[in-house]
Amino acid sequence: MHMAIDFLLVLKLLFYPVAGLILVSSLDDLFIDLCYHIRTIWRRLYTYQRHPAMQHPDLRGKGEQPFAVLIPCWQEADVIRNMLENTLRTYEYHNYHLFVGIYPNDPDSAAEVEHVARQYSRVHACPVPRDGPTDKADCLNATLQRVWEFERENDLEFTGFVLHDAEDIIHPLELKLFNHLIDRKDMIQLPVIPLERPLGNLTGGHYLDEFAENHCKELVVREALTGLVPSAGVGCAFSRRAFRKLQSRGDVFRSGSLTEDYDLALRLGALGCSEIFVRFPQKARDGRSSLIATREYFPDTVRGVVRQKSRWLIGIVFQAWRRRKWPGSLAFRYILFRDRKGFFTAWLNMAAYLLLLGVLLYWSLSVTVFANMSMPPLMRRGEPLEYLLWINLVLLLNRALHSVAFCYHTYGPACAALSLPRQVWGNVLNFLAGFRAFRLYSLHLLTGRPLSWDKTAHQFPDAEELAPLRLGDMMLQQQLITWDDLDKALLLQRTSPLPLGRILLAQQLIDQAMLDRLLTDQTRRREQSHADKA
Repeated sequence: MHMAIDFLLVLKLLFYPVAGLILVSSLDDLFIDLCYHIRTIWRRLYTYQRHPAMQHPDLRGKGEQPFAVLIPCWQEADVIRNMLENTLRTYEYHNYHLFVGIYPNDPDSAAEVEHVARQYSRVHACPVPRDGPTDKADCLNATLQRVWEFERENDLEFTGFVLHDAEDIIHPLELKLFNHLIDRKDMIQLPVIPLERPLGNLTGGHYLDEFAENHCKELVVREALTGLVPSAGVGCAFSRRAFRKLQSRGDVFRSGSLTEDYDLALRLGALGCSEIFVRFPQKARDGRSSLIATREYFPDTVRGVVRQKSRWLIGIVFQAWRRRKWPGSLAFRYILFRDRKGFFTAWLNMAAYLLLLGVLLYWSLSVTVFANMSMPPLMRRGEPLEYLLWINLVLLLNRALHSVAFCYHTYGPACAALSLPRQVWGNVLNFLAGFRAFRLYSLHLLTGRPLSWDKTAHQFPDAEELAPLRLGDMMLQQQLITWDDLDKALLLQRTSPLPLGRILLAQQLIDQAMLDRLLTDQTRRREQSHADKA
């Protein structure tokens, strides 16, 4: 009996600080929610009435300026050839070159890149002078050095520089959009949208909820509050003047940083460069997102997720905190606080889960072992803890519903239905990543052991997965179908021998003339891709 009462006392002592910190974090999230909704309403009622939103014809009306696409590559032999060939096949742009950084001790990846480079004159293998893995920044600096050499050899200057990874599915209109904005903006970040995993895969699927909300709400508010946007390292373009400013102060990419993209955006902001996060177009006809974005598979194993997220935490929280401290305006410091609080909220969420288990244990003991005794209640009506928990419950529901809503607008109802269990499991994964990040960075500080490029295994869709995606993207871009139409057709295709176009035709969602035109456009793109071969 005394042990049970002591256990209850410990629970109550822990409840107050944990619930209090959760309240602070939840109010912070609520502020971001309110900023987003106020901004959305303001733009809809006033901004777009005076300045119409950009349309697809605006992208195609401007002459093509030269772009260099930089792709770091370390042990990517399984994906890099497919990624390069898919990019060359789908880009609706011609004035660009792909520069791929390869290491001398990674012959398999080098062979895949060189195979594509022999066929396409716009693909260039860029050897890194050191054995890998060094870090991503070092690979990109070596690749960029080859870009400068290419410019001198061919008497040209690239207007913009685009970052991508070896597993990215690049949107056909990406360079058109960058071309439209690069003269006015120094950094342009597009949304990153994880490709869907099977519904039961909570480990890989939890990225869907996080990125749907972060890349459709969080980054929008960050730009509105500070004018600065963190680079995701993919789907991100930089102006020539931005790179030259960075180069005048040393290397463009800072070696030693595990999140060189995040560090790069902070350094550009300190130099007064203009940054923008672009969602285009903002809505499809049914209200769901239809964005020019980078899509890719994210890890779907616990080990892969923890390795990737711990690397992000080390770079964004520990390295950035140590190097930059708390510079800039109050708004900028607030955004840095939001970046860095993720490490602490991961531990806080786990503490809340453990407290919940403690409550369940106390309750079960009170109705079983001590059923005949008068056990004191965990919480008495009217005490401060009761009000604190009710407020936290309301704010928790707000968080959960926002996550579900953004997941629905990006992926549809089936995916949104499992958003809540994915959020719970995602908190566990974030805690494991936070623990690993703390351990690795502590060892780094204590022993001086360098932090290495923590490789994540990548996956690229096969031809069967890509074919309907390309045709579906074309239909969505031209607003011939809605996301719901495409979801239903793709579901039917799993059990039907018919191609996607024929399924949509049978459902009378498109007519034969539309299908013929789309297939002709697909064929034209393939022929153009073959014509670009060396």
